[in-house]
Amino acid sequence: MTGKSKKEIEMDFSRAINQAQELEHLADDLSRAANSGVEAALLVLMNSWRGDAARSMELASRSTTAEIYRTADDLMRIARNIRSTADIVYRAEKAAADICF
Repeated sequence: MTGKSKKEIEMDFSRAINQAQELEHLADDLSRAANSGVEAALLVLMNSWRGDAARSMELASRSTTAEIYRTADDLMRIARNIRSTADIVYRAEKAAADICF
């Protein structure tokens, strides 16, 4: 069984870090959307609707906003895990490559 070349190890690590960065950007975009876009839409709804239906819509909107924030947090956590795992694998593969070469 042959191991990966040093170049392959570097490329795999770089790909993992790029994927983590993409997730972080997506999480940032989701947070911004929840912070500005959803809140602005909620304000328009609250100013337009009155009564029980308005209250139900407000609660549903706030729940949706909270879920978007949770999703953004989950994406950030996944990105951190990818970075951490990539670092561990990178170090192990580099050590193995140094032993083999």
